[in-house]
Amino acid sequence: MRNWKDKRFVQRILSGDKEAAEQFVVENYDALFRFLRNLTGSKEDAEDLTQQTFLRAWEALPKFRGDSSLSTWLHSIAYHEYTHWLRSKREHVPLDEILEMPDEQMEQNLEAVLLRWAIARLDAEHREVFVLHYVQGFSVSEIAQIIGVPKGTVKSRLFFARQRLRELLSDVIPEPNPALGKNYQEVLKMAVRIAEVTVTPTPLRPGVSAHAKCKVEADAPVKRVYALLPDGSSITFRKVSETEFELSEQVPWDAPSGTFPVTLVAETETGERATLATSITIS
Repeated sequence: MRNWKDKRFVQRILSGDKEAAEQFVVENYDALFRFLRNLTGSKEDAEDLTQQTFLRAWEALPKFRGDSSLSTWLHSIAYHEYTHWLRSKREHVPLDEILEMPDEQMEQNLEAVLLRWAIARLDAEHREVFVLHYVQGFSVSEIAQIIGVPKGTVKSRLFFARQRLRELLSDVIPEPNPALGKNYQEVLKMAVRIAEVTVTPTPLRPGVSAHAKCKVEADAPVKRVYALLPDGSSITFRKVSETEFELSEQVPWDAPSGTFPVTLVAETETGERATLATSITIS
């Protein structure tokens, strides 16, 4: 059992520990409310659904096995309650209505208003994965557990959610605005990034084999990763998995010594592109 601390905590609640029961609600209420507030677009509905989530969770506590974290488990219940709500109430929220919405949980600035408006206009399946990942901070694997779909489906929905949000936000404010903060920029930036690069040995030496590993995070499948070298040539990495790429090349015997700039490029099958400037040292 991977989440034994959560399992022990639940056992305390079930044994009648009032302090643990209060902690259970206090520590999780705000996150669940924020999650449901972003999905429903309504403070009142989010409050009702949050209360309903805790009622369902309380009834289901004896069945908690610790296969996932308590937070993931609670969000699964909240998502289930939300889907029931969605079947009976599907709303289109116009921009002028959202501008008038009071919300003590969120800072009232241009960025918050625009993001809330854009999120509300996403399809339900795209909105829920975006909120779980970028607002609630869950990983792709955890989201797959919460909503009950394969990880590949989560990645695909995240990609299309960001694409749609970029379209919506670009229509509202086509030019960069200094009033917009990091959350807005997070949506607008490319849906692929080079997360990690390692090169061995360091420094490199003429005649010795160089080995490079590259880890890429992307909302869509990565088509290829390659390195642009100082002489204008390029070397393509070998794909090891959906996120990992490797390269093995012998350093030429006549390679000059020094530190040289190298640019790594990652391209997705949907045309997204990310670059990372780094360097190699040859002694």
